[in-house]
This record gives sequence, structure tokens and C-alpha cells, in this order.
Amino acid sequence: MMEKSLVVLTLVLSTNLSADVDLDMVNRIREHGFYNSQVMDTLQYLSDVIGPRLSGSPQLKEANEWTRDQLVDWGLENGHLEGFDFGRGWSYQSASIDLISPRQTSFHGIPVAWTPATKGTIEAEVIYVDAVTANELVRYRGQLRGKIVLLSEKRDLGTPDNDVFVRRESSDLTELTEFDIDRGPSHSRATAAQRDGRLQRYHFRRALSDFLSEEGAIAGVMSSSRDGGLIDVFGFDHRVGSTFSVPTMIIEAEQYNMIMRLIDLNQTPTLRMNLDSTFHDDDTNNYNTIAEIPGEGNNPEIVMVGAHLDSWHASTGSVDNGAGVAITMEAIRILAALDIKPKRTIRIALWAGEEQGLHGSYNYVKDHFVSRPKPIDETERALPRRYWSSPGWPIEKKSEYDKLSAYFNIDNGSGRIRGIYTEGNAAVKPLFKSWFGPFSDLAASTITLQATGGTDHESFDDVGLPGFQFIQDRLDYMTRLHHTHIDSFDHVMEDDVIQASTILAHFLYQAAMMDDRIPREPIPTGPSLRQLKKAAEEAARERRNRERTANRNLDTNPN
Repeated sequence: MMEKSLVVLTLVLSTNLSADVDLDMVNRIREHGFYNSQVMDTLQYLSDVIGPRLSGSPQLKEANEWTRDQLVDWGLENGHLEGFDFGRGWSYQSASIDLISPRQTSFHGIPVAWTPATKGTIEAEVIYVDAVTANELVRYRGQLRGKIVLLSEKRDLGTPDNDVFVRRESSDLTELTEFDIDRGPSHSRATAAQRDGRLQRYHFRRALSDFLSEEGAIAGVMSSSRDGGLIDVFGFDHRVGSTFSVPTMIIEAEQYNMIMRLIDLNQTPTLRMNLDSTFHDDDTNNYNTIAEIPGEGNNPEIVMVGAHLDSWHASTGSVDNGAGVAITMEAIRILAALDIKPKRTIRIALWAGEEQGLHGSYNYVKDHFVSRPKPIDETERALPRRYWSSPGWPIEKKSEYDKLSAYFNIDNGSGRIRGIYTEGNAAVKPLFKSWFGPFSDLAASTITLQATGGTDHESFDDVGLPGFQFIQDRLDYMTRLHHTHIDSFDHVMEDDVIQASTILAHFLYQAAMMDDRIPREPIPTGPSLRQLKKAAEEAARERRNRERTANRNLDTNPN
């Protein structure tokens, strides 16, 4: 009898949830999204006309203004840019690096962001600095003047992995549906040990910058962390007064390894470098692009959607995250074209500074939704925010906190939507299941309570606001495109971004029209007992590892 009652209850709940879905609007959204899409037009302009959009660069500001104007042209209101303090802008105009001794050949190199120009062509012998701590730098004192310094270790590239183009398998999606209590919803966030490692690298990089300057080194060279000729790029500190002291370039791992082998053969390699780069210090702000379809009434609730507009400088940033920008813009364009009259305001935010630590979304949340204290320790407070050991407590609500119903994010490449991460918010699972229903023919239905990290939804989720990132097909996002020099328009899957923008438009419409606000988890009041216990266990484990390493060093170097 009980089994029969549960079945009936399940059917009733399913029927009620389905009844909340506007099925006529589903057909209108599908028809317009599939057959009148402009998503690739938007992406091509961002990619080919504007190009790379490094945080703080003139090209990012151009993208801010173009996306704002485009959204307004589509009928959105309140289009504007919201600034936040970021640091120095930087761009580069040209870069070259060549081996000129013991033989001549041209290398493939891309600058590390926020490093200075060479101010013309330089030629110098190379020297390898084998150090990972400030104390280890001391042994190179007096050896670096006039030299180009190799700053990476030689890598063993091992057996190549040719399986670079991977779509998400059903087995992966099945694993996502299983919630691991031991890890909790935030298992993908950085652990205390990982934060300590990052902080150690940060302090070493500051010490290295000072040491290279004091010792008269004229440039640096680093190895790509990928192989097969791919160069993945990154940037050093962008804050005023903290940028790296010498021009530094990243070259292919295979080329870097060759230089290291030449050193082993006592061949004294010599390089020629020329890097033409510019710091932009006239405006230390970065900007988020904001626009909206207004909701009903004088003070409606808000549904937000976003993606990060900034990219790295190696290519045009079409996949990371031009695709996300184009998908979110297309979703809101579809709704504007259908002339919807939502109960809630639908607001789009295109974030800046994501690649350097979610700066755009963090500052937006801080300005609109919550306040929280900075670290008490002055030394920690002076660090970039990503190195703080803990966010401040307590979280204090601002007036807009209770107005936000949900935030939806796109930032996992150009793959089609396969589901959504709920970040442990179990109450939204039946709701999202009903919303995915009309799109089950497009293989979009996986709803996981697990979390995913590294995207702007974290800025919302971390303060108790419902923030969600969609599950997307992986394609070759992480295997060869993410932050590399081939992240271009050519590698975006048109059918996938059309599918994603259409499903996203449906989610935004349903969230804006539902009677009640989307369920949310309790506002965090501090680390949980489980998190504190895990942090203590990690710290003890790291302490034991350091002690074992020290003992091994004593055994091998008794003097």
C-alpha cells in the first residue's frame, strides 16, 4: 500500500512540476533558437574582429563597449559598465625568439602576461636557474648579469596521448549523479594544502623577480606545460608595483628541452629575443558589462546569467570563454526577440578578471549582495585575494541579497549542455528535472548535487546565493584548447552552442516566470566542522611529509 502511495505521490509531483513549464513558450524558444540563431555571428565578431581580451587590455575594454551596445540594440535596458579596481593593463604587439648558437633556428614563443618589453632585440647566453625557494637562489649570485635565464625544469614528455578529442561519455555523467557525503558539495574547491602551495609559489615568484633585477638578468624563458607544440599561457602579478622585473617568454616544451640538453652537452646556447609590449596605466579599473530585460513592478526579483568576457592573449579566446559569452548573449537575445514580459528581471553580466581569480563576479557580489570582512592579519590582507587562507566572517546581507533568485553560468568551453551542477542544493533537483524535460531529445538531463569549481558561479554560491554552472560536453576543451595558442573560432562547434543557448534561454524564462524564488541553501556562517576537520588532517599530513623529506635530505647529505 505504501509503495502504491509513493508512486501516486511521485506522479502528482511530476505532473505539478510539468504543469509549471510553459510548453507553448518551449516551442517558441526552440524554433527561434534553432532556426534564427545569431550565436556564431556574435562569437565571430568577438574572436576575429576584437580578438584576445586579456584583463586590463584595450581589447577587453573594446569588448565591454561592443557587448553593451549589442545588448542594447537587441532591446535590453540599463546597459552599462561597472568598474572595479584591478591593476595594470598590458598588451603585446609582437614577440620573437630564436636559437642562434650552436645552430640557428626559429622558436615559437609567446610572452608571459604583465612582463616588460625587451626594448629592442637582445642576444645573450642562457643559464638555467634550478631553484624553487628564495634560499636556493643565493647560489646563483654573481652569475646572471647579461644572461637570459631559463626558469622551468626540463620535462619528461613521456608517451603521447593521442586521444585529444573527447566527448563526455554516459559513464561520466552517471558518476556525477552520485553525491559523496565525505567530500561534500565543495570538494572541487582548493584544499588548504593547495592554497599553501600556491602561496609558496607566489612568494618565490616575488623573490625571483627581485633577484633577477638585482643580478642584472635581461630576460627569462619558460617551458609550456603542454607538449605537441602547444603553448599554454599565463600571467604574473598585474598589480601596480608588483609586475615581474624582466621580459619573459614561454616556448614549446620540445624546444625548451632541447636547450636544456644543449646545456648538458656544454654547448652554451645563445638566444635572440624581441618583445614589444605595453603597460596601460591610465585606468587601473576593469569593467563588467551589464544589461537586462526588466521584470514586472517597481522592485522585481532578479535572475542572472553570466560568462567571463576576458581571455588570455595567446589566441582569440573563442572557446574560453568567447563561447560562453556568445551563448549567454544569444539566450537573452532569443528572449528579447520573443518580446517576453517576465515577472523577474533577467540580467546578463559579462565578467572581467575571471582568469586572474574571479575578480569581476567577486566584486559584483560584494557591491550588490553581501559584505564580509577582509582577513585580520595585515600580511595576509596585503596578498592578492586568491591567496587568502579564508574568506572573512560573518557574511552580511545587502539589500539586493534576497532579491536574487538564481545565477546561471556558462564557462566550460563550447560543448553542448548535458546537465547542471547544483552545488549540493538538493531542493532544485526536481525543478531542474522538469525544465530539462522538453529538451530530453538533446541529451540534456543530468542533474548532479556535486560541485564544480573555477568559474564565476562560485562567487554567488560561496555566500549562499543559488549559483549554477551547466555540465557541458568536454570536446577537446581541456586536452588542447584551454589557455593555449589554438583557442580560436575554428574549434567551436556550431550545433553545440546553438543547443546550449536555446536550453539556457528556456532556463532563464522558467526561472523568471515561476511563482516562487528558486530554493536556496542556508547562508554560510563559517567553515563546517567537517571542513575544519579535513583542513586539520591535511595540515598534519603536510607536516609529516615535510618531516619525511627533511629526514631523507639528512640521510643523503649528512654533511
